[in-house]
Amino acid sequence: MELNTAWNAQAGIFAALETPTSMPTWLAQSHPLDTNVGWSQTRLGEHAASLEASHTASTGTPSLIQQDLYFGQTRSNGCPISEAEFQRFVDSIITPRFSAGLTIFNAEGQLRKYSGEDGITVITLYAEDTSESQAAIDQIVKRYRQQFGASVLQVTNEDELKVGFGVDENLIDNDPVPELIQVDLSFGRNIGNVEGVSQKQFQAFVDREITPRFPLGLTNFDAKGQFLSGNGQLIREPSETISLIIEDTQANETAIDEIVAAYIKQFQQESVLIAVNEDITVAFGPTQDLIDNDPIPERIQVDLFFGRNIGGVEGVSESQFQDFLNTAVGGYFKQFTVLDADGQFLSSTDDLVRERSKEVSLVIEDTQANENAINAVVSDYIKRFQQESVLVVVDEDIRVNRNPAKSKRWDTNNTR
Repeated sequence: MELNTAWNAQAGIFAALETPTSMPTWLAQSHPLDTNVGWSQTRLGEHAASLEASHTASTGTPSLIQQDLYFGQTRSNGCPISEAEFQRFVDSIITPRFSAGLTIFNAEGQLRKYSGEDGITVITLYAEDTSESQAAIDQIVKRYRQQFGASVLQVTNEDELKVGFGVDENLIDNDPVPELIQVDLSFGRNIGNVEGVSQKQFQAFVDREITPRFPLGLTNFDAKGQFLSGNGQLIREPSETISLIIEDTQANETAIDEIVAAYIKQFQQESVLIAVNEDITVAFGPTQDLIDNDPIPERIQVDLFFGRNIGGVEGVSESQFQDFLNTAVGGYFKQFTVLDADGQFLSSTDDLVRERSKEVSLVIEDTQANENAINAVVSDYIKRFQQESVLVVVDEDIRVNRNPAKSKRWDTNNTR
């Protein structure tokens, strides 16, 4: 059973729910890439404890929101921004303002010719929802535009988002009628200040602790973390992010706690970052009424996940997928970001199956035209590559700030 089949298995659960919900998994890139995810277990854990101390007793979770910053990688004169230049900007401008940790997706994005950008780098921050945090982000955007003359897009997710750092944090609502939610787990691989958990050890942990608890499927992203230590030292850390689409049941919440506790104990960690998003919608193929289509269009985020196996083996090549992007996705949408991902699940005979996949992420208006375009893209992929499904994840409650360079523009009314 392929990953797309696993999504179909979840679709069976989804069909029984009265209220559709979902989970976005968002990482990686379309070309061979170096996806860097940064965050600090220790500093974010300390940050959370400080927030909880000042938070109301009824809440019990840190009042953090997710800020995604999409940095264009082309100057206003058309010259690319080098990886070294961007890293220096992160080190000197972003990390000091958000020293507890950040996530860098430093890979090839794909913005169409309408925006003038050739690439994109995404930085994710979990920050307090305060005017001070927004002012810091505004300063980062201003400095980036001044230094490089490039565009920055800010997407804020604060709805139904809960962030935790250990076990028994009560992050999931456990609704009487189960709904599908997104849970992202970020695991640091340092022990002390040096890399201590190898890729092989982490894969064994996933196979032993995570997949048996969530056999329908997970997405694993290689990552790299960055933060400032207590004495101001810049720390970089290889890490891994696991994304899950699960029901919001007590049994699944207990399973998450067991996974986190096992990792902390086995690899001498202080915490594992847990991000739960309960306000999403999920589909597994073309469908009606996926998007609200408000009378006054609003910007939303849509993530599409494409499995690359055909008949149990990898069948969609890089060149074939690029052609699909050019002819299908690019035929409807002016700009999008393409990410690489690795999935795994247990088949109906309990065989472990791994699959390379792709995520296409869109920030678009919630119009009927865009909904029709999404359905057309999904249908094309299913037919073209003999797939059983494509996972579609929609988050309608986001805030978008566009900060285009003078000679460029971010256009989220994407349909051609």
